[in-house]
Amino acid sequence: MLRSLVSPLVRRVAVAPGSSSRSYVTKQQIEVNKSVLRNAGMEINPRTSVPEPLISLTDRQRLRTDPLLSQLVNMIMRDGKKMQAERFVQQALLDIRQHCKSDPYKVLSDAIETVSPLMDTRSARQGSKVIQVPRALNLRQRRRKAIVWLLDSAKKRNERSMYMRLSGELQAIVNGTSGCLEKKLQLHKIVLANRSNIRTTKR
Repeated sequence: MLRSLVSPLVRRVAVAPGSSSRSYVTKQQIEVNKSVLRNAGMEINPRTSVPEPLISLTDRQRLRTDPLLSQLVNMIMRDGKKMQAERFVQQALLDIRQHCKSDPYKVLSDAIETVSPLMDTRSARQGSKVIQVPRALNLRQRRRKAIVWLLDSAKKRNERSMYMRLSGELQAIVNGTSGCLEKKLQLHKIVLANRSNIRTTKR
């Protein structure tokens, strides 16, 4: 008798066994909630059913086609969750735009270029001892080294969200207060200290 009185637009939500209370959500309410989230720039993650910031198709294509952004997203990604990494990068860029009032991509590229080392060292054997031999890095290797330092420093920050840590560290690099700059300086000192080993190795 009660089932016949319930509108066909009503959908019953599953409850735990033994629970006496039941809640009902209509399809109209679901559509209203989706429209509100869509207007607020949010989308529902199908895996977790949690509202998350919406990434437009053009932004997603740029995150996957731009070499710098693509490399940054791939290094942030864990367990194959690429959309989550793209969301972190997009939120960090929006946070930079809000605080710096400038082009966030230019801030990102300038920060990565500032931290990127020109040279690195590799281990080589000379007789019975192991020496460090300087070597030049290509563009992708330089960026990878800078992104590794960037993410390590961002994890040590006090902000609650990952995108806020990433944004804060990028701004710190541009302002010259980041520890990544000290790591780059120390690496270049090691390269200069071992520059005499370049001629001692066979090619």
